[in-house]
Amino acid sequence: MAVPSFKEDHISATIIRWVSCTPKGKVILNPTLIKAPKGSIEYVIIHELCHLVHHNHTRAFYALQETIMPDWKERLEHSLVQKGLLNK
Repeated sequence: MAVPSFKEDHISATIIRWVSCTPKGKVILNPTLIKAPKGSIEYVIIHELCHLVHHNHTRAFYALQETIMPDWKERLEHSLVQKGLLNK
């Protein structure tokens, strides 16, 4: 079976990085994030701000995120359902 080949620009266009946080604490937002629902935008920003304190996805990270945004799981799930990435 042959392995399909993909152009690098095609792959990067399909994988969207909404936001990133640099090791120096700079949060970089993708301009297309503004098209997302308000709850999704809030979730993404809170998530990245939590990375300024915890640079990984440990229990402490999620505890902080839950303290700031107790409904983060529902917001994330709602976003995935809206995008058709999760059936509910």
